[in-house]
Amino acid sequence: MLLKRLGINETFAALALVFLAVFPMFASEFRVELMGKFIVFILFAFSLNLIWGYTGLLSLGHAVFFGLGGYVLALSYSLQDGVPSFMARFNIEEIPLLMRPLLSTPLALLLGLLIPALLAGLIGYFVFKSRVSGVYFSIITLALAKLFEMLIVNMQAYTGGFNGLMGLPRFPVGGEPMDLVPYYYLVLAVTAAAFLFTRWLTHSHFGKVIKSIREDESRIRFLSYNPANYKIFVFAVSGLLAGLAGMLYVPMNGFISPQDSGIAMSTSLVIWLAIGGRGTLMGPIVGVLIVNWLSNLLSEQYPTLWQLILGGVMVLIVLYLPGGIYGAVESWWKDRGLRKKYAAKEDQEGEAVLYKESEVL
Repeated sequence: MLLKRLGINETFAALALVFLAVFPMFASEFRVELMGKFIVFILFAFSLNLIWGYTGLLSLGHAVFFGLGGYVLALSYSLQDGVPSFMARFNIEEIPLLMRPLLSTPLALLLGLLIPALLAGLIGYFVFKSRVSGVYFSIITLALAKLFEMLIVNMQAYTGGFNGLMGLPRFPVGGEPMDLVPYYYLVLAVTAAAFLFTRWLTHSHFGKVIKSIREDESRIRFLSYNPANYKIFVFAVSGLLAGLAGMLYVPMNGFISPQDSGIAMSTSLVIWLAIGGRGTLMGPIVGVLIVNWLSNLLSEQYPTLWQLILGGVMVLIVLYLPGGIYGAVESWWKDRGLRKKYAAKEDQEGEAVLYKESEVL
């Protein structure tokens, strides 16, 4: 009954929200922190879903924008008590001029959104205006992820290098870090707002255009649309959401490293979306929760074999459910609705024929 009234996406979203909202009431602190990280990853997956799932452009370096947002906030936290230890080791006695805006946490939060969005928009401008797409776009973003990871490692005097930035507080309010559960609900609220934004954007006229670009870009160009402008904008929005996820990740995790900004994280993101179902509203949620919880449970039960088991499960899902788990559920639901609709139509036509025959008799 609820499915008919709200629709499949809205029903599953409501059930997921209720489950995540009550989770801290029956889970241990360790599990709550773990689930908090997964909620951040859901927001991160929303960002890739916009550009890959709805626009058809696979970014293999999306963790760059995640890392940018995370490092901006992490550096801001590290600079609050003066020159941090990782800078002092290289005889840096004053905070560099370019980093001084990060002394203001509100300004750092703003920059953590704007810098990833502007970088994505700038890359998109040069790439999409040159009509680069498909595998070439994926290769460019993959190279970008590797370059950014190397940049963080090599500039260790300013980024902490390979060791990353540690001991970061959990979103200080009034000088005191937030407790875990209140911060968990803050992350959940932001992710829910991002879900509503994604739903609104993909159901708008803009969303219809980017879906059409995914299906047939040449036809959209023939209809006097400029696909490059739409792709630049959606890539910038995607970068902004990824930067937001990176900033939420830092206080929840208390640590950020180059691995969170490079190829490994980007690849994990692609896997989550492929397993859940790209181009669907609930796919990111399903993919992130299933893959990450399965990883943790298997690693606890089978510490030497869990990666092999998880890899086998993923291969089976990709082979037999190419649209992802939720993609298959959504397709089944739509086909079921169509079958019912056609069956009802045939029944009405049959009744009309019988009625006419009875009139003749």
